[in-house]
Amino acid sequence: MGSPRTALVFASLACSVDGYISSTSGDTAWLNDTMRRDEDYGLAETMSRTGAYVLGASTYRESAAMLGSGKAGPPTYVLTHADPADAPPGATFMSGDVREVITAARAATGKDVFVFGGGDVVTQSIAAGALDELTIAVVPVILGGGTRLVGELEEAARLRLADCRSFESGIVLLRYLATSGAG
Repeated sequence: MGSPRTALVFASLACSVDGYISSTSGDTAWLNDTMRRDEDYGLAETMSRTGAYVLGASTYRESAAMLGSGKAGPPTYVLTHADPADAPPGATFMSGDVREVITAARAATGKDVFVFGGGDVVTQSIAAGALDELTIAVVPVILGGGTRLVGELEEAARLRLADCRSFESGIVLLRYLATSGAG
């Protein structure tokens, strides 16, 4: 029998054609306005492969209801500078390097680790060489400004296209694998 597969660290984000994940006002309605119920963007597959979440404090606050604070689903690891006074069960708050948070998340599961949410934690994961896979849903809208998909990096991160799927809505899913540094 072969040894178990190492859990992958992946991120999946949606952005406008010009590379923004939200408008200058923080609005993301443009995403929901474009998505169609009859198109499968891989959400069920993403949820079934996820053994733990890693996210930043802002994303945690915005999505705690959807993630269930880690109570009923996969454990949630929150990268933050301040521990909340009343951390819910299933959520672990950590400060420091994103690699430490990802290592803790990997240790908690035999499944993949989903770096979830905004561009800051994803950018930190890319810069640390900790991301194995990145899926970007490019939405056919131009925002002209807002929150960038990826922040500034000191070095370019090389990726290899693993899959590309387009939909009638105009959304294009691009799945990339890191070519070095991940894991």
